[in-house]
Amino acid sequence: MISFQTRTDEDELMDDFSITDIRLTSALEELRTVNQFLGGYDTTMAVLAPWLKTRSQTNSKPIRILDLGTGIADFPEYIVSWAAKQSPTIDLELVAIDANPATVDYARQSLSKRLPEALSSKIRVEVADALALPYGDGEFDVVMGAMFLHHFAEERAIAIVHSMNRVSKGGILINDLHRHPLAYYSFYTLSRLFQASEMVQNDGPISVLRGFRGPELETIAQKAGLKNFTVSWRWPFRWLLSTL
Repeated sequence: MISFQTRTDEDELMDDFSITDIRLTSALEELRTVNQFLGGYDTTMAVLAPWLKTRSQTNSKPIRILDLGTGIADFPEYIVSWAAKQSPTIDLELVAIDANPATVDYARQSLSKRLPEALSSKIRVEVADALALPYGDGEFDVVMGAMFLHHFAEERAIAIVHSMNRVSKGGILINDLHRHPLAYYSFYTLSRLFQASEMVQNDGPISVLRGFRGPELETIAQKAGLKNFTVSWRWPFRWLLSTL
């Protein structure tokens, strides 16, 4: 019997850095589709977009964003593409980090193919550990993580959120999964119906079981020392933790 009362500590295949073949790259590509159609981008942009529009009116320098656990860097790709379509355009610089060197290499290749040079040059993808961020205090305007925090047990999640807050001078934004039976069984069914890759079929349901309930995110935020944060629910089965 599957329990949704507490977060699982079952490992995901994507957390196995020895997997560098098509199992990884196929999953990275498919997660772009998941974020597009299952609320990933919309959840983040619900808060980030109005904040960027307001900040750009008084900011003479590029707004700097750090994205943790970037994967294929599809969130940075989406954000710079959106910013370029605004009138006037919003000037951004993004640093996208992932701890897996194979993922970083693939993200760089993907961005060079999918974006014109004028936009891809706004994104720098680096290998870095979210538990030991190699950046100074307040180095970024915004620090974000999307479908990333659930990979960590509470103690490490608290440390990551604390570090995110340290390197941000504007605020942080965390978009992650709601641990709920409907989310679990829906993803389990859809990933098989649409013949998703082995890694996505395996990791998607586990990700939901590693996801959060609202009070759990609030506890993490409080223990990380966040002030004036909000935790809001977004369809379908997403949580948005923000200090913006």
